[in-house]
Amino acid sequence: AAGVLGAFCLVLWFGEDAFQDCPAAGRGKERERRVGGGGGLASGSLSSAATASSPSLPNRKELTYVISCEQLSSAQSVFGVVNKSVTFLTASSTPIKDILWKKGKDKVVEKEENLDESVYPPFRERILLNIVTGDLTIFNLSSSDEDEYEFESTSIKDSIKFSLTVFEPLPSPTLNCTLINETVIVQCGIPEVYSSHRDLITYSWYCPLAGCEDGLESSILHVKKENDLSQEIQCTISNALLNSTSSLVLRTCVPADHSRHRYVLLAVPLLVIVLIVVFLGAFQRWRAE
Repeated sequence: AAGVLGAFCLVLWFGEDAFQDCPAAGRGKERERRVGGGGGLASGSLSSAATASSPSLPNRKELTYVISCEQLSSAQSVFGVVNKSVTFLTASSTPIKDILWKKGKDKVVEKEENLDESVYPPFRERILLNIVTGDLTIFNLSSSDEDEYEFESTSIKDSIKFSLTVFEPLPSPTLNCTLINETVIVQCGIPEVYSSHRDLITYSWYCPLAGCEDGLESSILHVKKENDLSQEIQCTISNALLNSTSSLVLRTCVPADHSRHRYVLLAVPLLVIVLIVVFLGAFQRWRAE
């Protein structure tokens, strides 16, 4: 069985289908499904950004995916937040003798055996290096820290790469609504001034009314006017680490019915006229007497 599986893997590696799931952009899925051997881990300041797994026997589709994509790109997606910290975990099982971390082609920190570490700008006083495992923590993140980071050491066979994305804190989403053909249409939006990875933001809704199931992952929600418009709905925008929510009472989306007020306004002048006539009639009778 092992021989058959080995032959099957070899065919998959050289087949064209082995490459179709590995576009140059959007490699998040294959990184999340890494399998064993020489990979690293990464964690953000707010949540774990990547995990490694070792399924005992992946199915054929998974096997194709892991073999081809792992060979094509080993960079793991890591996410951080401006002014927070992020840690690159090497997950090395061997003692580390010398360490070199690079951001792109530039050195971040270097540590040779029996020598002090050398930290390069702009990372001075902003990093913490674990000289035993090689793990690297960067503090006080900024958008300029985004790049591909690489860990090299003569103690390991291959380098380990991480692709860092840094998010700005999310703003509160904007909610705008209108009434069209007896349907309340609510639009959830992101303020125009916010420009940090808008393409990685997703939408979700909380709506307690029937008929809200459609479009709950879209930026637009439709609600029939006949529903209970006293209910409050919520829109949440999210990225890999953060979320932000705004709420809206549906009744505010429907123009008020002013017909009753119109009738009251018409009745007031009539009442005043009647009172004046009654008063004048009473006054005339009083003078006659």
